[in-house]
Amino acid sequence: MRTNRNINPHHNGKNRRTGNRKGGRSTTKKGPAKGNSERAESIRTDWVAAKLEERKKKEEAQSVGPCCPSDAAKMATNHRLLASLQSTVCDRVWNELLGRWEGIVPRSFVRKHAVHMAHFREFARKNGYRC
Repeated sequence: MRTNRNINPHHNGKNRRTGNRKGGRSTTKKGPAKGNSERAESIRTDWVAAKLEERKKKEEAQSVGPCCPSDAAKMATNHRLLASLQSTVCDRVWNELLGRWEGIVPRSFVRKHAVHMAHFREFARKNGYRC
């Protein structure tokens, strides 16, 4: 009987001839895993330190004071957010009391601008959006 040497004998972890599962391919040909070089380890630690510093600065920036320092800044932010909300596609719901369509603010928009949602919700309601 002729054997086909091109067929993988351990397909999907099973031996094709017996059907028994095999734990994994033997790795006896390979030597033990080698650690990273000192240079690679120093580059990695520098990168990790930079990421931790960046995360710390970001947390400090978020925790410092209100999102908009003055009323003029709040109004400018509200108008900017309204323009970006109007450019997005929103689901619409018919309001029985007012007799008009109202847009529903998408969750992705709320997540993206969560910092400003405290003062933008009321502004969006006045302009015909549900939050």
